Amino acid sequence: MLAGSMQPYVWTINGATWGEHHAITASSGERVVLSFHNMSMMGHPMHLHGHVFQVVGLNGRRVAGALRDTVYVPPMSMVVDVALDAGEAARWMLHCHHMPHLSTGMMTEFAVSESA
Repeated sequence: MLAGSMQPYVWTINGATWGEHHAITASSGERVVLSFHNMSMMGHPMHLHGHVFQVVGLNGRRVAGALRDTVYVPPMSMVVDVALDAGEAARWMLHCHHMPHLSTGMMTEFAVSESA
């Protein structure tokens, strides 16, 4: 869930700012679908480090989108689903690429662990 406001100027992922966040977790090699649901009045280009993903859904409609590492999530109720295979075991940053949004909290981590 992507959210935020102009007063106070704070932007969140899943209701939390960086430092108060809860990591999104996966095991190396696991197929993962992330759903970005934007309820704010601003669009957010969401960027995931160390991975490429494919856009597979727009507001519940299945699509076969391009491979990328950043996807623009338009404002007000837009849902963008992306699919990826979790890569190397590490803590990868997931954040909005608008620097003012990133710097006020719109960042979390995609924590990949070794597969069992």
